[in-house]
Amino acid sequence: MMSNDLLLQLITGVYAACNAARLVSYVPQIIAVARENSGAHAISLLSWSFWLLSHAATAVYCATVVKDPLLAAMMLGNTVGCLGVVTLTAIKRRRYGWTRKAIAMRALTSSRQRRDSGVAHVARPAENLDRGAAN
Repeated sequence: MMSNDLLLQLITGVYAACNAARLVSYVPQIIAVARENSGAHAISLLSWSFWLLSHAATAVYCATVVKDPLLAAMMLGNTVGCLGVVTLTAIKRRRYGWTRKAIAMRALTSSRQRRDSGVAHVARPAENLDRGAAN
């Protein structure tokens, strides 16, 4: 049978390893949003903002109530990761427009420009999906 101290060390180690991996896992999401060039519509600002707030509150709780600076630092790292995703997404949406109306207007303008130029246009699969969602 495992001793209580050994069990607590094991739980702490697994928790620390998972949170360290979670800190690194923000990087691919941040890179994906940074490379995105159409407004980052697949990113839920509501979810990421909630996670940002949740991690910030947990960091403050760990620092003031639990008085565990390492745990507070981990939660602060998660806060910074979420802040990176939220900030980049907001920038992309502001730059490219983020409302469905703005997307529909761009599609309509593009369609009219193609029609007026006399150039035939074959819809790409993504455009077909967009049209299906708008109906």
